[in-house]
Amino acid sequence: MFDCCAFRNQCFQGMSECGVECIASIIVVGFLWGATNPLLRYASRKQDSQMAPEENEGFAKIVSRFLRSFLNWKFSIPFAANQLGSIMFNLLVINFPVTVVVPCVNAIQFIATFIVGIAMGEQMQQSTVKQKTGMVLAMIAILGMLVIE
Repeated sequence: MFDCCAFRNQCFQGMSECGVECIASIIVVGFLWGATNPLLRYASRKQDSQMAPEENEGFAKIVSRFLRSFLNWKFSIPFAANQLGSIMFNLLVINFPVTVVVPCVNAIQFIATFIVGIAMGEQMQQSTVKQKTGMVLAMIAILGMLVIE
């Protein structure tokens, strides 16, 4: 079982320092969240194209479609990984400074979404690329300040 107190004692070294464990945790959570976004988007689009909604669907039909989504491994496995990333993110926010965790995880998440999306053949707009580049630069600056201090 995961011991939150041991995790905190091992990783958290104060507001101005973020050790190797902190940085590795931020990278893992950001990548886990970001990599699952294109996979969930792909599974959802594929499922939507296979099941066109009817105008007056009953409650049983809606529940059936919902359950079929979770029985589809192409949706349920990325969804479970995404939720695991959410739990890990909450542990990071508890144990490390929010001002470090949130921008860094978000920047890594966007970059992972971009990389996995491109690998899956998705097209990105030019403004999206510029935004992700800015986030990476901000993340590098924040982590650089933590490591230097």
